[in-house]
Amino acid sequence: MSPKNDAPDWTEDTAQNFLIYDLFRAFWTRIVGLFFREVAVRNSHLIPKSGPIIFVVAPHHNQFVDPIILLMHASRRVYYLAAAASMRRKFIGFYGRCLRGIPVERQQDLAKSGAGKIRLDDRYAEPTLITGINTRFTEQLKVGMKILLPKNAGQARVDEIISDTQLRTSNEMKELEALEALTQSEGTPYKIAPHIDQDEMYRAVYQRLNNGECIGIFPEGGSHDRTEMLPLKAGATIMALGATAANPELGLKIVPTGLNYFHPSKFRSRAVIDFGQPIDIPADLVEKYRQGGDAKRQACNELLEVVTDGLKQVTLNTPDYETLKLIQAGRRLYQPTQHSLTMAQQVELTRRFIKGYNVYRDLPEVKELRDRVEDYNMQLRYYGIRDHQVETMQIGRAQAGALFLWRLLWLLIMGLVALPGIVLNIPVFIVTGVVSKRKAKAALAASTVKVRARDVIATWKILIALVLVPLLYSVYSVLAAVFVRRAPVWAQPYTASVMGWPSFAIYLCSWALVSLMSYTALVFGEQAIDIVKSIRPLFLTLILGQEHTDLLVAQREDLSNDITELVNELGPKIYPEFSTTRVQDHLGDDKTTHSSIINESADAFHRKMRLGEQAIRQRIGNSARKTKYPTRSGPKYKFNPPTPSTMDQLNSISPLEFLISPSTEDAGTSGRKLRLNGDSQGNVPSATGTSTPEPQKGLFDIS
Repeated sequence: MSPKNDAPDWTEDTAQNFLIYDLFRAFWTRIVGLFFREVAVRNSHLIPKSGPIIFVVAPHHNQFVDPIILLMHASRRVYYLAAAASMRRKFIGFYGRCLRGIPVERQQDLAKSGAGKIRLDDRYAEPTLITGINTRFTEQLKVGMKILLPKNAGQARVDEIISDTQLRTSNEMKELEALEALTQSEGTPYKIAPHIDQDEMYRAVYQRLNNGECIGIFPEGGSHDRTEMLPLKAGATIMALGATAANPELGLKIVPTGLNYFHPSKFRSRAVIDFGQPIDIPADLVEKYRQGGDAKRQACNELLEVVTDGLKQVTLNTPDYETLKLIQAGRRLYQPTQHSLTMAQQVELTRRFIKGYNVYRDLPEVKELRDRVEDYNMQLRYYGIRDHQVETMQIGRAQAGALFLWRLLWLLIMGLVALPGIVLNIPVFIVTGVVSKRKAKAALAASTVKVRARDVIATWKILIALVLVPLLYSVYSVLAAVFVRRAPVWAQPYTASVMGWPSFAIYLCSWALVSLMSYTALVFGEQAIDIVKSIRPLFLTLILGQEHTDLLVAQREDLSNDITELVNELGPKIYPEFSTTRVQDHLGDDKTTHSSIINESADAFHRKMRLGEQAIRQRIGNSARKTKYPTRSGPKYKFNPPTPSTMDQLNSISPLEFLISPSTEDAGTSGRKLRLNGDSQGNVPSATGTSTPEPQKGLFDIS
């Protein structure tokens, strides 16, 4: 567990140690900061300025990125527990020791394959009696060791070795996966893990805490990409109670820390780190811990429940991805204020929506709104746009055409500026994409908790780019120096000014030029992507006309009003302080950090583009025309959205058929009609539930 003798020993608390730690923390936080477009931090003021702290962080969505984000925003030096097997590696161990990591031996890292196979002959009469097939239990096993089944299906401690082919375990493996593996007639492979004494690790943790330092722990035990937290392991509570029992004056606090990502595996995505209320260690639980035995286990379990509740206050937890998408759509449609929300406010609002949905999901009003939101999302997928782009469709053809041309012009300009940097970095994009997907596939095959293994993608993208980018830029710089020295006749007029430079100077200038072009591509490329996303709704407005897009706009406005009204009605029942803790007032400090230089440059550029757009709008009209929609009649929440079968029919229409379908007048003789829940007169339900005449441009006719 200790570092190799020839490696520098930086485990002592010295000024040199902190200097090395701070340098490496600054390096890694800059690297990870480039990966994200924005990282917002909430409630960092709750972190105690002094004294020992255990940061309990969840969910663990990014293997390498999660610890660095905590280092970026904790305002304290944080030290992590790291697998001893990783610390023994040459490069990872070097960085781990620089960051003062505490090595932890894990059974799975020391496990070895056992001879033969094992099975369970009688799971009812003898559930702890294991029978071996061609096994050598007396040679390979000792009492206290553990037997591990494949894919973490189950494990058991060896209590008695009867013979080479029989042993008895101290506990029954009741997991369904374990029983399926053990009851096979041919048996199942297994691994043998030695008993590990973790006293050395706990002593290192207690020493750090007694020195008033901070420890970071991911209690789920491993990274994953699920929408809910995994069951927490008790290691953090054992450390907290054990350290406090040994030093009653310690003053240790546990800080629940939530990590919430917007597309965690994508480059230049966004994230929010949220710090919860610090948790004191109760004196009665410390006393139970000192008693040992069942009282000790009970104390750890009770504290673990408190920590779990604390984490639930700073994380998003839904049973599945579909529910999370539904909640996020409802949150976007809710209008608590006329101002746009920060990322931190969006996360907090989503958390409150999840709680409210879990409480009121069975109410008829909530069920009806859920169906309407799902229908609205289906129509957005059909049009190929997102919710925030619907507002762009509230303009006429003239304005849409002007903005369409304006944005195409800006897209062309930014594309030309960003193109050199994009071309130079194409190898990085390709290699990081291919390798990270392969690593994700391997991680998914080896895990029983991952869904798509997206938690490893960002880690591998960063690590690969960290090696590949300097190497690639060095190759470009060497090629540039060689080109200058051996320039062909046609290029000599362009290279004459640097011909007399030393080769090393040409190399450095080429490095700087390539870096500048990459930086330019990063600044302008992000804005170009935003413009590309905004072009499609403008194009739809040009093709369909405002009379058709108004239906979707009206549906969104009607749905948004109903959601806002329902939330304002039910919110005070869950949050008594609802009226005094509105989003704009008390959602936390909402401090936001950016890749400052990049985003400031991009924002300034984007503001100029917006000024141009405003000038175009003023030329055509003072503001976008807003259609006056008919007042809704009848009882509240009555809505007749298109059925899924109708949307399937719409999805079956090819874009070509969609655009060149004949007019209504010709449809009677040339083809058949597709009606959207219409009546016998050809009327189509509007977004408000009333009937309007069928469109006269053959939009839904099929030749």
